[in-house]
Amino acid sequence: MKHGRIYAAALAATLLSLPATTTAQEEDGINFGGAVRLNYAWRDYDDQNKDRGGDFELELFRINARGTIGEVILDAEWRRYNGFQAIHHAWVGYEFSEQTHVELGITQVPFGILPYASHSFWFSGAYYMGFEDDYDTGVKVVRKSGDWTFHTAFFKNPEYADDSRADRYSFDLVTGGDQQNTETNQVNFRAARLLTHEADSTTELGFSLQAGQIYNQTTEDNGDRWAVAAHLNGNYGPWNVHLQGMSYAFNPENPTGVSDDFVQYGAFAFPFLMAAKGEVWTANVARAFTVDWGPITGLNCYNNLTYIDPRVDNSAESVQNVTGCAVSAGGVYAYFDWIAGRNMWFAGGDGIGLDGGSAGKWRSRFNINIGYYF
Repeated sequence: MKHGRIYAAALAATLLSLPATTTAQEEDGINFGGAVRLNYAWRDYDDQNKDRGGDFELELFRINARGTIGEVILDAEWRRYNGFQAIHHAWVGYEFSEQTHVELGITQVPFGILPYASHSFWFSGAYYMGFEDDYDTGVKVVRKSGDWTFHTAFFKNPEYADDSRADRYSFDLVTGGDQQNTETNQVNFRAARLLTHEADSTTELGFSLQAGQIYNQTTEDNGDRWAVAAHLNGNYGPWNVHLQGMSYAFNPENPTGVSDDFVQYGAFAFPFLMAAKGEVWTANVARAFTVDWGPITGLNCYNNLTYIDPRVDNSAESVQNVTGCAVSAGGVYAYFDWIAGRNMWFAGGDGIGLDGGSAGKWRSRFNINIGYYF
């Protein structure tokens, strides 16, 4: 099970493109690790924060467990943020061969560019819509065949069966007030082909499909939802390029008087409204640098842009752009980001796709996140 251990270690580096550092072991066993992160934030849309010159605080403490016992793989992660705790992922797996393995439990949804369609601490705008680094409860099969990789999965529900809980890492439909829609019975299919041009030059082209039901706890009827995406993930020497386009729709069975144009999403202890239909466009570029600046050995500088075009009434476009650099120094990994958003959740907006009072205003935030990973 050497290959299973390598795979588990690589996948367990599940935060913002942090490279996996755990090496395979010859003996069975579970390895424990984790991270501690501090965060500085200056927000131009928060007068009290600006008056203080920003805020610096502990942002995260996490624990990881990964490894094998016999031929069964384990990979799990628990996180503690300010104000709440949440499971990130927790799955058991089995590697049938070097080409095929299965994961059962709370595992990453195979959709779009993997493992992340972004380079920054903030992910892309698709993350806040549940279409990047999302984890649900179900079963996933990964099959490699030559240049192709295929993902097939079924998810019974999100990581928590408590649909009113917004204290979660992944963004999902959450209930509250007249918003009583929940996610259930989701299927995913993803196919990607890796084209090798030169020793350090590759292009991955991929297609993703997601479909599922929406159960309304008030009407007790099932609606439906779907999303489709095409992507390019290119590595050309020190450069990495992401291009992704996707379309999505939520069709809930709401009671009379509740609009079908918006659905309630939630994570990080906050619910918010999001346009129920739309298109999402992602364009990212990054360049890696090898340096020798004392303890600093690497830089990865990037610009990540997301444009969200809602296709419902009484809506407005949402935009998110993140410019920054990630710095690696031993076990320390730090992000220096300038995030700017218009009508964008987590960047001063009231939601995603809403036509509210802040829809036309650009908001921004300077952020430094410093993490020690062990």
